[in-house]
Amino acid sequence: MQLLEKDPNTSLKNQVFYRQDYLDEFERIWETQATYHPELTAELKHEIRDIVIFYQRQLKSQKNLVGYCELESKQKEVVVDGKKKTITTGLRVCPKSSPLFQSFKIWQTLNNVKVSGNIIPEKQLDLFGTVATYKYGSRCLTEEEKQTLYKELSLKERMSAAEILKLLFKSGKGLSLNFREIDGNRTMAAFVKACQTIIVMSGHNEYDFAKLSYETVVSTINQIFNALGIKSGFLNFDPCLEGKAFEHQPAYQLWHLLYSYAGDNSATGNEKLITRIAETFGMEHDYAAVFAAITFMPDYGNLSAKAMRRILPYMMDGNEYSVACEYAGYRHSRRSLTKEELDKKPLVDTLSLLPRNSLRNPVVEKILNQMINVVNEVSAQYGKPDEIRIEMARELKKSAKEREQMTADITRATAQQEKYRRILQDEFGMPHVSRNDIIRYRLWLELKDNGYKTLYSQTYIPREKLFSKEFDVEHIIPQARLFDDSFSNKTLEARQANLEKSNATAFDYVQSKYGEEGAKEYKERIDYLYADGVISKTKHDKLLMKEADIPEGFINRDLRDSQYIARKAREILESMVRVVVPTTGAVTDRLRDDWQLVDIMKELNWDKYDKLGLTETFKDHDGRQIKRIKDWTKRNDHRHHAMDALTIAFTKHSFIQYLNNLNARSNKAGSIYAIEQTCLYRDAHGKLRFMPPMPLDVFRAEARRQLQDILVSTKAKNKVVTRNINSIKCRGEKKQTVQLTPRCQLHNETVYGSMRCCVVKEEKISSSFTEEKIATVASPRYREALLKRLGEYGGNAKKAFTGRNSLEKNPLYLNDDHTLSVPAKVKTVTYETIFTQRKPIDKDLKVDKVIDEHVKKILEARLKEFGGDAKKAFSNLDENPIWLNRERGIQIKRVTIRGVSNAVALHDKHDVQGKPMCDSEGRRMPSDYVSTSGNHHVAIFRDANGNLQEHIVSYFEATARAIQHLPIVDRDYNKDEGWQFLFTMKRNEYFVFPNEKTGFDPKEIDLLDPKNYAVISDNLFRVQKITTKDYFFRHHLETSVENNKSLCDITWKRITSLNKLQGIVKVRVNNIGQIVAVGEY
Repeated sequence: MQLLEKDPNTSLKNQVFYRQDYLDEFERIWETQATYHPELTAELKHEIRDIVIFYQRQLKSQKNLVGYCELESKQKEVVVDGKKKTITTGLRVCPKSSPLFQSFKIWQTLNNVKVSGNIIPEKQLDLFGTVATYKYGSRCLTEEEKQTLYKELSLKERMSAAEILKLLFKSGKGLSLNFREIDGNRTMAAFVKACQTIIVMSGHNEYDFAKLSYETVVSTINQIFNALGIKSGFLNFDPCLEGKAFEHQPAYQLWHLLYSYAGDNSATGNEKLITRIAETFGMEHDYAAVFAAITFMPDYGNLSAKAMRRILPYMMDGNEYSVACEYAGYRHSRRSLTKEELDKKPLVDTLSLLPRNSLRNPVVEKILNQMINVVNEVSAQYGKPDEIRIEMARELKKSAKEREQMTADITRATAQQEKYRRILQDEFGMPHVSRNDIIRYRLWLELKDNGYKTLYSQTYIPREKLFSKEFDVEHIIPQARLFDDSFSNKTLEARQANLEKSNATAFDYVQSKYGEEGAKEYKERIDYLYADGVISKTKHDKLLMKEADIPEGFINRDLRDSQYIARKAREILESMVRVVVPTTGAVTDRLRDDWQLVDIMKELNWDKYDKLGLTETFKDHDGRQIKRIKDWTKRNDHRHHAMDALTIAFTKHSFIQYLNNLNARSNKAGSIYAIEQTCLYRDAHGKLRFMPPMPLDVFRAEARRQLQDILVSTKAKNKVVTRNINSIKCRGEKKQTVQLTPRCQLHNETVYGSMRCCVVKEEKISSSFTEEKIATVASPRYREALLKRLGEYGGNAKKAFTGRNSLEKNPLYLNDDHTLSVPAKVKTVTYETIFTQRKPIDKDLKVDKVIDEHVKKILEARLKEFGGDAKKAFSNLDENPIWLNRERGIQIKRVTIRGVSNAVALHDKHDVQGKPMCDSEGRRMPSDYVSTSGNHHVAIFRDANGNLQEHIVSYFEATARAIQHLPIVDRDYNKDEGWQFLFTMKRNEYFVFPNEKTGFDPKEIDLLDPKNYAVISDNLFRVQKITTKDYFFRHHLETSVENNKSLCDITWKRITSLNKLQGIVKVRVNNIGQIVAVGEY
């Protein structure tokens, strides 16, 4: 209201209003009006407010997404709708916040704790076993020590090594643990913290229970809670209780109540929960609210509660996890098979594709299905493999120093998180700090050296507005382009700027909004923050990355995704072959270097770059001549993956064992020495290298030959819609409907309006001036004279206005004196539909596109006032506004401009009652126009005259045809005019081009013969993008999508004339790089 009172023309668009604000406003309006209208009853208010206006459907349960226990689940085949499906059945995994999981985790750790130092008994003084002296060594904790430590950890978040040693030994001097700290029972620790808060609220002394012993904590809370009449039985949790007694213990009940509560319709969303806690444990409302505010970690373990309850007693007896599993009747690893079991393991002949949504990660699912297709194709072509070797995305075993550093990094990061949490609690008054709150605060601190201004729009972020919705946590490179949710891909930005940025990269957005000068200043800001150590190198690079620089494909995957993919891939492959040998990138790098395969990619590409003068030779530090291709790396060539695969194929298990143990400084010196003697040799410089699988020169030559013949396969973008079956329950009955879902974006995000606009043109009188055209001439006298001339020649405009009758040779006089005549060019007036959009006034606004002439003149005057500098003229409009009506205080902030030339209507207009609106002729009135996004294919035809013609089909049109069950490619297009269909071009489809320089003609060789792949490879291109008579092709080996002019027709092609498509041949390349079809398929 303050804003509106100050300026009644203030725009409220894009400002955040909370749902509760609307509810409060509704309540105030209703209560006020109810005093005058008795029909506004409480029942009517409930119906209008809760059912009509503010109704919110309950969130659908996601329990089906929780994984299955690896020890209490199995797969079985079922028949669904007549089709066989493999499903997993069994028990779901347990939440990590469960007190049971927390206890299980503690015992799993305790059985692996070792203490080192003067700890091994050497002599005893008497029969009572009093130890006199100790010798150096290491040992596991005793049963008594484990129980003591478990008791303390059962109510604490964690304990450091120093605290543990002080607890277990009178003096921890000279002793050390193999853990820097041990996590405790975080759930029970959260209960204790809540008790700590309640004790302070009730007026008692303030305690720091994290520093007190178990007995002190329990006795203090029991004493105070008993005085307050609060039940404190939830402080004790026994994971070994049997049957229902386990679930009925207060600690488990309290956790389950907090964990499972889904919310209610109260103002706070948890009023019923607070009431339930208060009734169950005899607390006041305010005290119960403290417990209701507890939040738990959302993750899940990998075992069910049943499995943990069976295993835990054996772990509490001192057995390690694997042994405890055996005692409980479980096999702790699915891959822990004996040789006999391995030989008897049933294997499949072909791998089945993963069902859709079976992994909950569509990206991983797609990658694994591509792997399955390749493996099945290889098996069908060359026979079923006996062994598969796969590169896993994880590092070798860490050395002692690396492990120590990693632990230190984790400890430091944890301490920093806790520091931020305390600051937010103490200085910002946030009782419950989430992970996202800490991320937002860290991002704000990053901006300190920039004056706490955002990096893109330079908007100041006041401390008090840091956690408001005026500022968003923004992904520098949008997640639509890069699946990266890491801290290095985030920054804070004003909400409006974030909306404008949409799916652009940070640099592209700044450059488009603020121009080259703004981009330069932005780069200087980023470089300064990096040089000052404020941001990391990774974030620096992302902030300056253009969309064209974002690498495509697997290289974008986060390491965690890669690890999951690799594990799942191994699991799938083990159902087909008995032996799957995993290796790592580090092993592959070492072997590739030892076998001199590193430079093969450069050698294969050298000639084509050398002919263009894109190579150079220089001397290194040792004076050696080094050849280099300018601005090129091996990753520019897809075949570098094949080279890695070749290396992996020759990776022996002994190589991996050697490097693993050597890197970890293992004590298996004997086995390392044996491998070293048989598998390694010393080169001329005395460096140990792995022996190649054949003589080095022969191996390199054969590797080069194999790589030379490779054709890279890329999946074509053929599919338009996905057939989905939606199942719903209606009145107890299950109903299924088939829905066709588009597989891509159908149109751009901008929605346009439309309007009829008068268009005035000056046109030369020619054969196009038919009677219809003459009717658009503005001057009545000219129009009458032209119609008369046209009539004299029987309506034939060509005879009337060209040749001897052109107005230059045979003027058309308007009077008898022949002093006035129709000019050669006349003004025509037509009406056309234009598509408009609203744009804010900024430096990027094109004033000539503004629709309103009055507004346009005001903006042109403003621009002239600032010497034509749009940046100065149209910036800082709050302090220097552009007035439409100064007296009334009406400013110009947004204007309507011309948008795209062609658009498609998404909807028809409807009135307030939802009925379609029609024009004067009874036709429905379209609205919400959009520009179709991207083309699905271009169909090439030969017309009746023998010329090539095109027919572009957008994704929007292709989807509409699919929904109507029409063929996506209309081969009969203009058939009545004599057009003959030849072929289509879709993204990633392959074409072999003729080459005039080399004399290569794809129609003169057998394209299906693998012996010709080497010569075909140089001329094989895939479709990259298509627009009207403008087609881009990319060489099949190229990973880069840059259009380097010097490499045109070598690494990429641009076809702007249909005649240049003469002689090209369409081919189909299968999953393993073989041409399997020639021509349209």
